[in-house]
Amino acid sequence: MGVVAYARRWHSFLGKYDHWRYLFAEWNKRLYLKSYLKHHSDTDKERSMHHGTRWLIHSINRGSDRGSGTYYHHSGWTSAYPETTGYIIDTLLRYSTESNFPWASEARAAAEEAGQWLLSIQHEDGGWPGGYVHQKRPSVVFNTGQILRGLLPLYLATGDRAYAEAAKRAIDWIWDQLDDQGQFSTNDFMGAVRVYGTYVVTPILDWLPEFPHCRDVWEAHSHRHLEWVLTQQNERYWLANCDNTLHKNDRPIIHTIAYTLDGLFDAGQRLGEQRYVDAALGGAEVLAKRFLAHGILHGRYNAKWQGSEAFIPTGGAQLAILWHKIGEPWALEVRDKMNTLLSVVATSGARASMDVAGALPGSFPMWGRYESFGLPNWATKYLVDTLLNEWNAKHER
Repeated sequence: MGVVAYARRWHSFLGKYDHWRYLFAEWNKRLYLKSYLKHHSDTDKERSMHHGTRWLIHSINRGSDRGSGTYYHHSGWTSAYPETTGYIIDTLLRYSTESNFPWASEARAAAEEAGQWLLSIQHEDGGWPGGYVHQKRPSVVFNTGQILRGLLPLYLATGDRAYAEAAKRAIDWIWDQLDDQGQFSTNDFMGAVRVYGTYVVTPILDWLPEFPHCRDVWEAHSHRHLEWVLTQQNERYWLANCDNTLHKNDRPIIHTIAYTLDGLFDAGQRLGEQRYVDAALGGAEVLAKRFLAHGILHGRYNAKWQGSEAFIPTGGAQLAILWHKIGEPWALEVRDKMNTLLSVVATSGARASMDVAGALPGSFPMWGRYESFGLPNWATKYLVDTLLNEWNAKHER
């Protein structure tokens, strides 16, 4: 986002009285963050989990279709985002399994309706569109892969073969975009290749029990991509070609770094390939040490792990999810600390409408350069996921 666009967001944001309250609350939270963290309890985190889920349900129910959108303080709601709707479905279904949770039934209903909507907009080639639905973009590899994450739990929960058939078409199309070097070189990020295709490989592998005859081919394709990704990782475990922009690719955001590491970890476990797991562990440990040393992370990191820009909570939540999977005592400690920070950030500190309450901002503070003044639905999705992980662990689920 350019300087002019960023300035316009500031101007629009400051044009409403309510936004001044949010601004002062954010400043207060930033100034007294250590105090907020010290006094934030497990009960507060559980409340954030419930309120985040309620916001995700609202993001689906408030639109004209059954997809989830994103809310920006300066411009309101976007149209639905197929990619993120896909993986939000998994979050809602996980939440709905606890019948005593306050919005369990609403979460299940919203997930099923979102799944039917995704089936209705799948492209003839098998993929799903990039970007927001009103942009009418062609199919994109990464976006399609994330929708697979929602279709599988819906299929397992409902038994509806339409989800499996849609997934098979999508997976066949995704593999058609993989070149001989192991790169998704067509129909992906702006015509450029990126390493976070690892986060596409894992949901494909998760579908294998339903398509066992595809195992050899799908695993061979997975290895080809993951081997290429390893060539992009340096001796410090930093990854090249990892950003979701062209002009800042030398210092990717922790959101896409976490995508890549999480994909390596999960795919490595499914394939029984320790090298992929180790590549993920290296990056996860580097960022854990930086978080413990400073109490917060930067939004971007260069090849020497030198940070810049404001914290991106989405990436923090994704890293907490990865630390949870690692499961070592150090990883669980840092997961809990990150979850406390995220819950504090998601607590508005000011009277908030349903469009705002419970959602995690794109940046902290909210005027940071990533999704400035925005409440991206993917941020709240990962917030709920990591808080669910901690809640389940502490309740022995």
